[in-house]
Amino acid sequence: FDSGSPGIQLGFFLCDLLDKVVLDIYQSALEDHPHQAALAEGTAIVAHSGFGRRDNAPFSDVDLMLLHSSSVNSIIPDFASRLVQDYSDVGVDLGFSLRTPRQACQLSMSDAKICTGLTESRFLGGNKPLFENFFQSFRRTCLRSTKQLVKQIEKARDEEIQRFGETVYLLEPNVKRSRGGLRDIHLLRWIGFVAYGESRPRQLKAMGHLSPADHATLRDARDFLLLLRYSLHFQANSAQDVLT
Repeated sequence: FDSGSPGIQLGFFLCDLLDKVVLDIYQSALEDHPHQAALAEGTAIVAHSGFGRRDNAPFSDVDLMLLHSSSVNSIIPDFASRLVQDYSDVGVDLGFSLRTPRQACQLSMSDAKICTGLTESRFLGGNKPLFENFFQSFRRTCLRSTKQLVKQIEKARDEEIQRFGETVYLLEPNVKRSRGGLRDIHLLRWIGFVAYGESRPRQLKAMGHLSPADHATLRDARDFLLLLRYSLHFQANSAQDVLT
């Protein structure tokens, strides 16, 4: 970072490191479990939200979902408990959820935060077909409920703006959550997913839903805001998103 790496590149480097930690611990927990084969077949570890986008800031929490099939319902609680303990022991600031594909899809329809986090899902390890079947089902569920979800997502963002700043002229803005911050770029990604099944601006441009000029503007804004956010985190040595 000090030598001038772009913010987005730093995010990828950080996520590469986190991926390895997450997978090593997941694999170790599997190997120690008496029902290793069943859990390997019936679970998938999934990154979502900022970790899924691969733009985690240095002191951001790490959002993980342990996706599991109903076939391991009886043995999944103690396995999940072991994972949470191990991640905590190595210092990972964890956001953790335990869901079946059906539960994840159902919850996403009633909770905008869950829905938007899952639009950024990224497979890390375990049973990949289990993840792929979930994500295809989740995408179909969103596309069937576009209008409802757009309203919920916009309402949640409006409420966030009211808490963190409704004007772009704040003297001390939250570079993630105030109006004009990173969250407005995330908002575009989320709306893109529930409306068109794709969250990445580059793909939305290729599909004709985002102009080349708007894509370039968003890319430059993202790079600047990530660089600024990472600078704040490193300077404070904590999750500091307010530009004082």
